[in-house]
Amino acid sequence: MSSAPALGDRLLTLTVGPPAAGGTFVARHEGRVVFVRGTTSGETVTARLLEDPQEKAEARFWRAEALDVLEAGVDRVPSVWEEAGVDGVGGAEWAHIALPAQRRIASEVMQELLRRAGVTSFPIEQVQVEPAPHDAEGLGWRTRVRYAVDAEGRVGMRGWRSHEVRPVGEDPLSARAVRALRLGELTAPEGTEAIDAVAPSAGPASVVLIGRDLDPESVQIPEAWGDADVAVRTARGIVPLRGEGTVHERVGERLFTVSATGFWQSHRRAAELLTEVVTGTLRAPRGGSAWDLYGGVGLFSAVAAEQVGQDGAVVSVEGNRRASQLAAENLADLPQVSTATADVTDWVRARRGGVDTVVLDPPRSGAGTELMGLLAQAVRQRIVYVSCEPSTLARDLAAIEKQGWRISDLRAFDLFPHTHHIESVAVLERATS
Repeated sequence: MSSAPALGDRLLTLTVGPPAAGGTFVARHEGRVVFVRGTTSGETVTARLLEDPQEKAEARFWRAEALDVLEAGVDRVPSVWEEAGVDGVGGAEWAHIALPAQRRIASEVMQELLRRAGVTSFPIEQVQVEPAPHDAEGLGWRTRVRYAVDAEGRVGMRGWRSHEVRPVGEDPLSARAVRALRLGELTAPEGTEAIDAVAPSAGPASVVLIGRDLDPESVQIPEAWGDADVAVRTARGIVPLRGEGTVHERVGERLFTVSATGFWQSHRRAAELLTEVVTGTLRAPRGGSAWDLYGGVGLFSAVAAEQVGQDGAVVSVEGNRRASQLAAENLADLPQVSTATADVTDWVRARRGGVDTVVLDPPRSGAGTELMGLLAQAVRQRIVYVSCEPSTLARDLAAIEKQGWRISDLRAFDLFPHTHHIESVAVLERATS
């Protein structure tokens, strides 16, 4: 791996140590911490600083990108995505690391985050990142991809910590139906700022061109898009050109309608896997009550509804109005489910009386300590916390432990292969005295 550095860049020879949160690895230069991308533990590399060391002389740490590997580590393999290398696209920062090693490294990072947060009620060394079912190579898993568009209409992805749009090449992490759209070869219509591509589990692929002032009439559908649904999203909302501006996802026997630009798990097996885990851990009582917080389009509400039965009550709380509307439609056959469009913390704060069980799936910012404190008081039996960000999960788990709760189970899953991201599910119960 090599690249000629730009004139004036400062190059360092670094010996690389342990992993850091965020997908980089820790090295030191004259006592200063340097977070290095494109390497792995045990390597010696030539790296280029990404900040001007003169301007950043007082910074606590520097960031750098490995240009040349002088001594390779035992975990290095040929990259699965050449365009994710030096000066390449972000979002595949571990493409050069063997997949089993990625999971080992992710486990180490998650364990360290839990220790630093002060989590004590669960044996942290037991947290080991598990592969998704039938995911031997970690390729073709990404069913939702946002491509960036530069000022000339070229389509690609942004570089690591960069606004520059870079070519994607074969884009091997994306699902086959997304790659078949050949968006990396497209010159986007004027006004396009980004393009969302979706490969749903039920129905054709979907393409949404995004731009504040994009003219839907300027969009000519390329032949490569086949029968894909096509829409334009502007400041005035989504304008379908072909299809309804929604996609369909099947989990078991249930079909979910999702906005073409709305949230759904990206890994092709994630919704199925997480549904299975939540089903086995929530254990909402028959005839009891459950809240599905950050409920999206109703994935986990369906699980809770099945468990409480028709004599029970489930509330799905979601801040996004469109997702909440779709949840009501998706679960219309389950009269025990109601939906609320609200800020989750505000909604829980306003409740009078408790609830038997809660499942929550917050964004990467996590639930927050206030919400965890409210749930510690309101929930009678069990909380299942689905997380896509281990640092905020660790913070929230430590917070609720102080409120008299304990972690009875904690599993982590590799639902973002060749990246540092981790999906996890924590089960919380009241501690016994």
